[in-house]
Parts: sequence; C-alpha cells; structure tokens
Amino acid sequence: MRIGWRAAIRGMRRRMSRSALALLSVLAALLAATPAATARPPVTGVRVTHGIVYGQGQVTRPQPGAFDLLLDLYEPVTKSQGRRPAVVLIHGGGFTGGSRISPDLDRIARALAERGVVVANIDYRVVPQGPVPSSRVAALSASVPNAPILVAQVAAVDDTLTAIDWLRAHARQLRIHPQRLGLIGSSAGAITADHVAYTLDEYGIGVPRISFVGDLWGGIFFDVAAEAAQLERGEAALFAVHGSADRTVPVFLDDRLVARAQAVGVPVEYHRVEGAGHGFASTGFFTREVAPGQTAFDRMLAFAERYLR
Repeated sequence: MRIGWRAAIRGMRRRMSRSALALLSVLAALLAATPAATARPPVTGVRVTHGIVYGQGQVTRPQPGAFDLLLDLYEPVTKSQGRRPAVVLIHGGGFTGGSRISPDLDRIARALAERGVVVANIDYRVVPQGPVPSSRVAALSASVPNAPILVAQVAAVDDTLTAIDWLRAHARQLRIHPQRLGLIGSSAGAITADHVAYTLDEYGIGVPRISFVGDLWGGIFFDVAAEAAQLERGEAALFAVHGSADRTVPVFLDDRLVARAQAVGVPVEYHRVEGAGHGFASTGFFTREVAPGQTAFDRMLAFAERYLR
C-alpha cells in the first residue's frame, strides 16, 4: 500500500476537495442499563467449519482472475429446530491485510454461537490483491477517488454483501432467520459494517435488513463532511466502542455516528474509552469494565442478543 500511496495523493491533489484529502490522510494511517435478557434455546456446543467458499471476487494480483472468498462458519448445536439469527464478522487490517484467523475474532464468534447465533467470520479482498469491485457497487465506486485503499474499501463492502447473500441462500439449511441479521467489525471491518448498514441506500444499492451493528473503533469515511447523516431513523441498532486517544481511526468518527443515531432515534450504546488507543488490547475490550462487573465484550453480547431477537 505504501509504494503507490504518495503518488496517488499527488495525482489527485488538484481535483479533490479538502474533505476528501483529509479522508485519504486518515485512511493512510489505518493498518447504560443492561438490556433485558431474552429466551434462547439451550446450546450444547459450537460446530466450526473452516474455509468455506462463500463467493468469488475479481483481483488483478498476483494474476488477474477470480479469487475464492473464504469464511469460517460457527454454528450453535441445539436440539431446537427453530430459526437462528446470524452475524457476519469482519476483521480489521487497514484494508491492506488482516485475516479472519484471529484469537479475538474466534472468541467473539464462539461467544455468539454459544448464545444461539450463526456466525460467518469472513475474509475479504485487500489492497495487495488489486481488488476489482463488482458492478453491484458501481455507484459507490464512482463516488470515491480511484486510490487503491478506497477501491479496497469498496471491495470489502462488496464482499460483505456477498457473504450476506451466501447466508440468505443457505438460510433453510442453516436454519437462519433472514430478518435477524447483524454485522460486527473491528477497525477496517467496523468501517465496512457501518457503510453496509447505513450508507448503501444513499447510492441506490439494496441491502437486506440489518438488525444490529457492532462497531469496534470504526466510523463512516465516505463523505466525511456529511457527519454520518447517512444513518437514518429505522436503521440498525448501533453498539460502538472507541478509544479517545485512537491515532489510527480518529474517535470523532464514532462520536459523530453515535450523535447521529441519538438524533434520529436509532438505539445506540457507546463506550468511549478514555485514554485508550486502537484495537482490542488498547481498549481492554475483553478485560476492562465499562459497567459494574461487565466489559465492553459482555455489553456487546447482551446488546446483540437484544436486537437480534
């Protein structure tokens, strides 16, 4: 990503607005009360299937062609034959790297599955692969500068939509309720989740109803000047965590998104961790209490249960 970054900025400087330049400089740095408990079927275990191909995406490197998109599927083992909610889990990595194979993501996925949620923990195309977003997201592609990192962000949105399609296509087999779908992402994954849930309708791109977004140090980057106005009444409930001293993804992005959610009446819970930086360790996501006896991890699981059921 660094090889062509400075050249891309120089090439676009004359035709980009000040807000778009600010957007690119930020992207370059990327590498309350407890919700009421709801009834759920008893889970006796979690079944994990690794490396499922959920679709294909076009890339230009190492050679042009179709690239297999992979997910790990976490399924709750239950005696009940009822429909279950589903979550797409999206890793971080600044749109230049990262992987679904992460202890932190595995912990989140297993905890959700233990609560009766089917989880698709996905990989997606990143900058070094030279992703080519599909025609489905053409309107989004046309709205951003042709910089590798922004193209990769559009491709991440594209691949997340493909993962949603895969879950819905297998809804009967996996006993998924197609109207009870959530997205959880960290860093670049959170940015992707936020754009899928809150912005695509602005570009005429259809998305199935999203019930819940878990935004871990993310925000909305496209059209920063709009200050998250893309989030509208009736859209997905928002759970956000962000360190106040984050130098990778600035905290003001989630501040704006949360303020917008509050203004339009979208259910929201926000843990702005004072003095914390970027990522699971710095925010103490699994370890630091943000409410009496509860971590942000605990709160997110409770929030997800409430809005997925």
